[in-house]
Amino acid sequence: MNAPAWAALAAIGPIVLLTVLVLGSAPVTRSAWIASGVAAVLSVVLFGLDAVELAVVVTRGVWTGTWILLIVLPALLLYELLDRSGSLDRLAGAADTLAPTEGRQLLLLAFVLPSFLQGAAGFGAPIAMAAPLLVRRGMAPVTAVAACLIGYQWSVTFGSMGSSYFMAEATAGLTGPEAADFALRAGVVLAISAVVSGLLVLTRGERAPGDRWRALALGGIMGAVLIGVVTVQPAIGSTTAGLAGLLAAWWLLPGRGVTRPAGADLLRAGAPYVVLTVTAVIGFAVPVVRAVLERVPPVAPVLPGVDAAFGFTTQASAASPVFRPLLHPLPYLLLAAVAAVSVYRRRGWWPEGRTREALGGWAGRCRKVAPSILGLTVLAALMSESGMVRIVAEVLAAGLGRAFVLVSVPLGALGTVITGSTTASNALFSALQAEVAVVLGVATAVILTGQTAGGNIGNALSPTVASVGTAATGISGREGEVLRDNLGGAALLLVVVTASLVVQLWVLTGG
Repeated sequence: MNAPAWAALAAIGPIVLLTVLVLGSAPVTRSAWIASGVAAVLSVVLFGLDAVELAVVVTRGVWTGTWILLIVLPALLLYELLDRSGSLDRLAGAADTLAPTEGRQLLLLAFVLPSFLQGAAGFGAPIAMAAPLLVRRGMAPVTAVAACLIGYQWSVTFGSMGSSYFMAEATAGLTGPEAADFALRAGVVLAISAVVSGLLVLTRGERAPGDRWRALALGGIMGAVLIGVVTVQPAIGSTTAGLAGLLAAWWLLPGRGVTRPAGADLLRAGAPYVVLTVTAVIGFAVPVVRAVLERVPPVAPVLPGVDAAFGFTTQASAASPVFRPLLHPLPYLLLAAVAAVSVYRRRGWWPEGRTREALGGWAGRCRKVAPSILGLTVLAALMSESGMVRIVAEVLAAGLGRAFVLVSVPLGALGTVITGSTTASNALFSALQAEVAVVLGVATAVILTGQTAGGNIGNALSPTVASVGTAATGISGREGEVLRDNLGGAALLLVVVTASLVVQLWVLTGG
């Protein structure tokens, strides 16, 4: 694009502004829309969009936000049903038996459970379900949300039926062998990240003797299963790894002589989790079923491209992500909600009038979280469609040469911080990272692994994802506190993942 240095400085402005506002404890909704306003002005004044193109870009952002909200809002409804039925208390009580110390409760509820849930329902849904359980056990809401964000992030790339992985593979244009290499390398790095994540979760509470080795064992088991599964079918990597973690937790977490909670009661209380996971795995991962579901036509308006400054252009295309009615988490979340009410009524946990109460509470949560998510997705669209994101990335690549590998991971994290989604981050940067890898003569799979692993880490620092957790725990507006809590842990993960990439490149080049 050959953009001047001042263009890169201007392009980074909305990101810096959003970061300063959020870390300064400004509400995320206000911060997002202020940054969006600044990005809109820059898009027109400095980056060449006209009024029609600006409207197109904003429409793309609203479409993306709506697609995301169709996951987040029903996930919050599912939480409301769990709460109003008393199932959260029952599950939390079981956690007391299964995990008798605060450290083991953190491992179960902030590490293993949300990682498992990420396999089927992404974009903050695991945080909305898991963090309230920790709050019910007496943990401060900010600490609970921050712990879940650090604990689950490793599972995002191969979660949501592998959506982030497939986005990176597709936008980078990988061949079959390159995609297999990418899956393996990403699996190895994320397995390492899983072990580190478990240890970081333990730092959020009081540790008892034996907690650390349990964290290592759980992380190691989930990581090993992830590596084995993604080389065969990436779509079910996190689901299978999370399930292995739950089974391991059942045996590893209780103390000696402790009677484990009745399995049947747990299945009833957690019926939505079970239904969500089973139906999503069948719908997304069983080839025969998926082929039938794919026959339902996708929905997405075709929007014009834009011609921005410095030679940056986009072609007319369908709004992204495309909404596939039966291959989107929405129907599976709604089915889980219907199943929950049915089971709870049969058990006598859902008296008359409870539905109205639940819907009222859910509507209040929706009003808090929806504007912030829309503001952030509009900001992401403004920055990506005007060429701002591409300018920042290309300046970094041109200035660093082979040392680009050192910023590959932070660049992926940056994409998720801005968009709230590893899938969106991979859509923004995967093609660029692959192009840089070719130019520099390094393995594309390694650089893409840095992109997606960094995107995962970005979930721990994303205002969008944090807002889902704060809404579920009743502390909307305190996202800045959550993000500050995670700065140290995210920095360590960035170092670990970057170091693993350097080792891979060193091995590939023979030292």
